[in-house]
Amino acid sequence: MRGVLRMLGVIIAVTLVSSAAYAVSAPLVVDSAWLDRNSGKVVIVDVRDKDAYREGHIQNAINMPVNSLQSKPDAILLPSRELEKILGGKGLDISKEVVLYGAGKEIASLEFWMLDYLGMQKVHVLDGGIEQWKGRLSTVETKLPPAVFRANPDPGKYAATDYVGGALKKTGVVILDVRTPGEYKGTDVRSLRGGHIPGAINMNFEGNYLEGSTRLKSTDELAKLYSGLDKNKEIIVYCQTGTRATNTYLVLKELGFPRVRNYDASWVEWGSNLSLPADDVSYFNFMSLIGAVKKLEKGAQKQ
Repeated sequence: MRGVLRMLGVIIAVTLVSSAAYAVSAPLVVDSAWLDRNSGKVVIVDVRDKDAYREGHIQNAINMPVNSLQSKPDAILLPSRELEKILGGKGLDISKEVVLYGAGKEIASLEFWMLDYLGMQKVHVLDGGIEQWKGRLSTVETKLPPAVFRANPDPGKYAATDYVGGALKKTGVVILDVRTPGEYKGTDVRSLRGGHIPGAINMNFEGNYLEGSTRLKSTDELAKLYSGLDKNKEIIVYCQTGTRATNTYLVLKELGFPRVRNYDASWVEWGSNLSLPADDVSYFNFMSLIGAVKKLEKGAQKQ
């Protein structure tokens, strides 16, 4: 009996070690070779819109457009109960291992943040998106049997406007603005006013990528890029609508930053609420817009 128990203990220990090794060996960001080797063990999710999916997608990928998980028109993450229905309808449960891909640079990371927030533990993003995929594409739609998705939201990964406002004077919090320098400095106005959240540090998310590519820089390069941030502090990332910020969210999580939040509403809400403080403030030139509209109307009348 003791021998059986000892053997059982060894099996459990080996299982735990294997699980820990798996967690280390399966990075958040995976390349095409990794996906090719593991495609039969994971659920591949195409986060693009339906039309793009139908034109050609990675074989056996299901389609779950990222905007189907957001409210309209403000593009805020839907309530957990609604998300449970959508994800379960796509055949996902919280234990599934998934690989997300999109086109361009940030939409797959947006869905990564959503699933990470909801409690999924095994979520990856295909580096470079469909642009970097070398395998065959399919036009055959893949659907999984419905499943039960029970969300376990982690409030430590989500920042609402009130939370950000309350964090402004906290020394243990860093607010990271991942927009362009023009947006940060208020010369490029995309809301009621331009500028940035007081005390925010500007690190354009484009710096995460290899020049002229949709692929991220190496882990070593990214670690050097963000070496000035303190891993003991909480990081709140934001941009215009909370989309570009999720790319930096993904990078920081990959680098081992334990406490990172995405400000979902971001500057589109903060910049339009004049009761909230801002630095480098400039205002949208409505007179210029009216003049441009009138010019277009005159041109249309001449035609």
